[in-house]
Amino acid sequence: MQRLSLDKATLRVCDLDALTQVFAELLPLLLATPTGAVFELGSDARGHTQVLMLVKGATPSLPRRMTLEVPDADFAALCERMTSRGARLYQSQGSSSPGCAWRVLSCPLPEGHHLQVVTIDPRRCAPVSIRPAAAGA
Repeated sequence: MQRLSLDKATLRVCDLDALTQVFAELLPLLLATPTGAVFELGSDARGHTQVLMLVKGATPSLPRRMTLEVPDADFAALCERMTSRGARLYQSQGSSSPGCAWRVLSCPLPEGHHLQVVTIDPRRCAPVSIRPAAAGA
């Protein structure tokens, strides 16, 4: 499953074609009309489909920074496609996840939006060591 940052999953845009083209390289396109596009993010634990909607409008959404979490197995192909669009790859030296390291693909989008595609790199995750309890504790 792919997850988008916890934010509204609808963007009002002026240039629907440009943003549809970018997101079509990242996500399955479910529906496209002259005034909107709907992309599948995945299904939640209850089996409900989660979506990202682009809606054409004269008053676009303010630029947003979005984060899309993807499985590590999908990351390399996305990275290859998106670097040709100007995306940059960053790899964390540390992480908020103990012993693991994030890989982040930073993607500028049309209309001032920004997307970060992230995954945990399991090859750079340190094994968790279990310390014995202190005597008398």
